[in-house]
Amino acid sequence: MTAVFTDQDSTRVGYARSILESAGIACFIRNESTQTLGISLLGYSHAAILDPALCVVDEERVEEARALLREHFGPQVEKTEWICPKCNESNPASFDLCWNCQSAQPE
Repeated sequence: MTAVFTDQDSTRVGYARSILESAGIACFIRNESTQTLGISLLGYSHAAILDPALCVVDEERVEEARALLREHFGPQVEKTEWICPKCNESNPASFDLCWNCQSAQPE
């Protein structure tokens, strides 16, 4: 399972899911119902870790899925996880700061 599209707006993620499903690509939305938990659990108005993420089940179809989504959404689909240069922790593409040490994402 690989996340291929993440967005704060669950309707955009749902639209992306319909694009992949119409192409016969098995997928699901991770965090479909957790978006509003950020305020109560973490005290933030927006917690990117809780954003809905569209995940492709078949690893062999990930690139095909990204290509389809790129046609509709542009370069946002190209974002991938990044490794913090300070503490070497993996961070979701939507994070601007490292979850572990709060260092800024490298350019």
